[in-house]
Amino acid sequence: YIALAVWYNKIERGGKMGTWNVSINGNDTAQDLKSEYQAAFFYNDVDIALAKIDAYVRTMFDETDEEEWCNYYYSLADYMWKHGILTDTIQNQVISMINSGFGLKLWAEAGVKTLEKRKKALTEFRNKLLSPQPPKKKIRIDLHMTPIFEVGDLVALQLKTSDKHYLDKSKFTEETFKACDGKYVVLRKVCDDISYVSSVEPNVKDIWIRFQLYKEVFNSLPTTDQLEQIPWANTENTNGSFICESSMFYFKKRNYSVIGKNEKDLEFPFNNVINVYSFGINKPWYNADTQILNAIYG
Repeated sequence: YIALAVWYNKIERGGKMGTWNVSINGNDTAQDLKSEYQAAFFYNDVDIALAKIDAYVRTMFDETDEEEWCNYYYSLADYMWKHGILTDTIQNQVISMINSGFGLKLWAEAGVKTLEKRKKALTEFRNKLLSPQPPKKKIRIDLHMTPIFEVGDLVALQLKTSDKHYLDKSKFTEETFKACDGKYVVLRKVCDDISYVSSVEPNVKDIWIRFQLYKEVFNSLPTTDQLEQIPWANTENTNGSFICESSMFYFKKRNYSVIGKNEKDLEFPFNNVINVYSFGINKPWYNADTQILNAIYG
């Protein structure tokens, strides 16, 4: 109800949608900025990080948009407090905003009950900021920032199907699926896909590997001569390509081996990109092995 009321009032006043509850981080702005906070504090001392974040935010929001400034300052203070790096300046700024009722107009428009719930959330948030913050924590970035393998590398890796669910969408039998356990598939890296770049710190980016897959399952590591006779998987489009996260962890778990290089006819294959997602996902509705085998057997 709260989310609907806030959403409705935003439409009525021509504002932006993206607030779903009264909490400090219950809005799109807070969620979007979280990755920027992470990037800024990972690479910089606190004062420099704050300056970079502030410069970026001022290119995004109108100075009169109280709602967005609340979403920004409150989420920033919350992030800093949780990581033990909250400064007196940010703390005082946020406490002053809360005490003055800054940014409450939207919540008042959403109704008395919603307004009171927001005020209660802000009171609890103010109390938290005034309490001793936790010890300083190391900032971590949950992205794959380092490319893996070189363009043209032929990478063999083992299928792991014995512990995976056989899915209804499979283009092969369950017997075939289980029999593929421990066998090899080979992919060729064609480029790196960058899915995200921080606006505050351009060095922070999420890199995924884009590859082409040979249309064959091998009982043992093949030679490059064998591969020359094998077409690419996803035959609806000979330029069909796949992407997955650039995590060496999962390649190592699948006993990967770089067996050679193929730089012939390398082009950026835009069409029919298939997301393999994580090789570590094993759910009743998804696993990467089924994605790979569907492309080979389909």
